[in-house]
Amino acid sequence: NKTASGTHLSVFAFADANWGPQDASLPSSLTSREILLDETKSICGHVLFYGGSPVFWSSHKEQRTSGSSCEAEIKATNSCTKSILWFHNILSDLSLLQLSTPTCLYNDNQGAVNWSKTISTKGMRHVNIQENIVRESIHVFKEISVAHIPGPCNPSDIFTKEFKSDETFRLVRAVLLSSPSG
Repeated sequence: NKTASGTHLSVFAFADANWGPQDASLPSSLTSREILLDETKSICGHVLFYGGSPVFWSSHKEQRTSGSSCEAEIKATNSCTKSILWFHNILSDLSLLQLSTPTCLYNDNQGAVNWSKTISTKGMRHVNIQENIVRESIHVFKEISVAHIPGPCNPSDIFTKEFKSDETFRLVRAVLLSSPSG
C-alpha cells in the first residue's frame, strides 16, 4: 500500500446525483405525455479512487423519489459512504488499510455537504433516517469527511447525467485518467 517513494496510497471518493427526469426539458413532438413514476426518480453515482486510480464505481436509480436536489445528493453521498466502508473492509482484510485521516468524499451540492457536517436535522426532517450513516461515519467513527467540489470537476457526474455533451465527457474522462500529481 505504499508507492515506490514510500508514501501511503490514499482512498478518496466522489458522489453525485441528478434530480428527477433528465428529459423533462427536452422538446417533444407531442404536446404532452404521461411521465411514468420511474422516470421521476433520481440517478445516483459515485467513484472511489485508490492511489489516484479509479477502483470502484456505481450508478443506480433511487428506490424512492427525492423531494429535492439536496435529498438526492444526500442519498448519493450515503451510497458512496457505504462503498467506502466496504472498500475499507477489503483493504483491511488485505492489510493494506492505513487510515491516518478520514477518507475524503467530495460532493458538488453544498446543501448535502452542510447536512453531512451537522448532527441537526432541522430543515431536512424529510430525509430518511437511513441516510444518517454518513453522519455516523463522520462524527462518531471518524471514517470519512465530506467536502464540496465544483460540479464541472466532479468525475462522478458521468454516472448520473444521461444527456451530456462530448466536451463534458472528454473533461470527465481526463479527470478519471489523470495521475494524482497532475
